[in-house]
Amino acid sequence: MGLGSLFGFGRAERRLDSIEEAITAVAEALPGFHAFDATIGADRCAALTIDTTGRIAAVQVCGRKVRARELMWSMLRATPVGILIEMRDRHLDGLLLQGVSAVDVRRLGMPPLMQRERARITAPEWMANIVEPEDA
Repeated sequence: MGLGSLFGFGRAERRLDSIEEAITAVAEALPGFHAFDATIGADRCAALTIDTTGRIAAVQVCGRKVRARELMWSMLRATPVGILIEMRDRHLDGLLLQGVSAVDVRRLGMPPLMQRERARITAPEWMANIVEPEDA
C-alpha cells in the first residue's frame, strides 16, 4: 500500500482480480487492442491477454499505474515458477506470471469444455437372456 492511499489520498493499489479487470486494464493501456480472454498471475499484478486474431499482450499493474505491451509468442518462456516474458522493455522485461503454466497459456482463448451428461451404462440386449447359475 502506498503512503498516499494510507492517508486517504488517491487510489489504493490496483489488482487484477478477474479476467474482466485484466481485459479492462489492457484496453486502457493499449488502445485498439480488444482482448476477450486473459490468464492472471497468482500475485494478481500481471496478466496475459489475447484478442480474437491471436495477438497477445502482457499487462502489469504497479500501484495505480497500468503498463501493457503487445508481445510475440516467442517471448514467452515456461519456468518452474510460472511464465517469464522476455522483451526489450525496461518496464516489462523479465515480467513473471507466477503460478501460470504452459497449459494455461495454451488454453488462453479456447472456449470452455462443454458440460457432459453423466454416462448411463446399460447392458446389451443379448446379456438379458443370460441366466446366472444358482449356488447349490
